[in-house]
Amino acid sequence: MFGTVLASAAINYTIVHSPVVFIMIAALLVHEFGHFTVAKLKGADPDLPFLIPLFPLIIGLTRIKDVDPADARPILFAGPAFGALFILLIILFNTLYGIVPFIPLFFMLAFEIIMNYFGSDGRKFRQLKV
Repeated sequence: MFGTVLASAAINYTIVHSPVVFIMIAALLVHEFGHFTVAKLKGADPDLPFLIPLFPLIIGLTRIKDVDPADARPILFAGPAFGALFILLIILFNTLYGIVPFIPLFFMLAFEIIMNYFGSDGRKFRQLKV
């Protein structure tokens, strides 16, 4: 998995020429491992997250089996929460060292919060009847 992630990041970096590519891929990994970690804590049976490289995008998936319906909401919420916290930490780090421009980081944060809530995870989250 990490070989695929690094290869996709290297290919995208050669085209975009920005370290933002690596931050985006790291945020995606943190997002998927957020689902994985909370699923493990809730007693579900998650598979390791995997990433599908589709140039210039990467899609992350975490398959979770044997989920108690009462535990589904925290598992779904964990990915965007972990991803948003990671990006906030990068923004704070960036204020100290100024590595990348702020605009892409703020767009990444907005995408993590808004699109994940209103996108596929959010639709499932709002439709759960627990």
